[in-house]
Amino acid sequence: MKAKVIIIGGGLSGVLAAMQLAQFPGGPDVLLIEKNPELLGRGVAYQYDFTHQPLNVVAGGMSLFADRPLDFVEWLEANHFKYNHLIEKVSPQEFIPRKIFGDYVLENLERVQHEAADRLQIRIDEAVSIMDFGTRKTVVLASGNELHADHVILALGNFPPADLFLPDNPVQNDPRYYASPWSDKVYSHITGDEHILLVGSGLTAVDIVLGLILRKFSGKVTMLSRRGRFPLPHDLSHPALQILEPEIKHPRKMLLWVRELIRKNPDIPWPSIMDGLRPFTKKIWLAWTLDEKSYFLRKIRPYWEIARHRIPAKSSALLNEMMNAGKLELKKGYIVEAIATDSGIEIVYRSERNDIRQVFHKVINCTGPESNYRKVRFPIIGDLIGQGKVKTDELGLGIKCTPEGRIINQRGEIEEGIWCIGPMRKSVLWETTALRELREQASELALLIAGK
Repeated sequence: MKAKVIIIGGGLSGVLAAMQLAQFPGGPDVLLIEKNPELLGRGVAYQYDFTHQPLNVVAGGMSLFADRPLDFVEWLEANHFKYNHLIEKVSPQEFIPRKIFGDYVLENLERVQHEAADRLQIRIDEAVSIMDFGTRKTVVLASGNELHADHVILALGNFPPADLFLPDNPVQNDPRYYASPWSDKVYSHITGDEHILLVGSGLTAVDIVLGLILRKFSGKVTMLSRRGRFPLPHDLSHPALQILEPEIKHPRKMLLWVRELIRKNPDIPWPSIMDGLRPFTKKIWLAWTLDEKSYFLRKIRPYWEIARHRIPAKSSALLNEMMNAGKLELKKGYIVEAIATDSGIEIVYRSERNDIRQVFHKVINCTGPESNYRKVRFPIIGDLIGQGKVKTDELGLGIKCTPEGRIINQRGEIEEGIWCIGPMRKSVLWETTALRELREQASELALLIAGK
């Protein structure tokens, strides 16, 4: 009997895995399950609403196929007539709107599905449980149906941010507080003269600000984060510094090593020097102990994030324009109290040992995806943890798994037949959300599953 693979999650990770398996010669039958039809092939990052928000990587780095690095650029050239109102020109160095990349992903999924005939099917439903069925797995759906498979791939993507407030705080359920920045109500409920607080100042917060700008928002935005820093802009004039593989046995030594490279290369921006580390990140992270990884997260992570996860120069310029116009301010601090009042949500935040009290019309949680799976309220995650099939990471970085995506259960053993791709591998890979990494993981999974 032909093997069957069920992929749970129809965003970028799931689509890449599905296409790789469907195109594998003599490969298994594949069923891709996604609960939200609007997010099929797009996930949250490339949904229809992102008509203008740009990708944070140039078009030349966004091909779905490793052996055709300019495939996305060539697709844009062939389809430019559809997007004349959104794209001035097509080149590998352009930052293209995310919605267009979502169109590209969805079109390729549909093409591969057509070519694979019955070997690749898509189902709109929610997987809520995975149970053993002899040597196979049974996937239970929210609709009540049960499906059997030889392998299940968890491609769940990123989860909403962690709650900012305790469950008993009335603000947590206040309609003026948005626990997720991707709520459909965020933009529709904001009026032009309001003062908005964005908790967080990373890529998510930048996306929200760009969305407000495009909607002619005339009020004021305050960003609040512990470090009070924006992501750095891309400098396309300086590619990643080419370096030999470093031997970095502790995060402190990495910091010293980077500082030494900066000293030796004064004409190269330090983020480009950090980019030179990317080919070696996986190996470095795997070699560190739990204590060393913890040190990195506490001391170095904020600087890593702003250097590694950058934004287009145009986006950076728009932020500066808003700040110069007095419509955007960036504050360093953290929330110590939140009170729902008639006039808005009163926030008390601590900044440089001073408590500052301010009322905002809306508060949006932009702290980034929750990676501590014990805090994730998602049926299938709760089910797998409850069954002991999944073990959460001690540092709150996804789940325990091998670098190849084999799930490690609570007995410390491989959970046969269940795999993961994407952010779930953060505990073991650290860098596991960019297209380059996802593309590599999908190819490797196809080889491991279908190549047997």
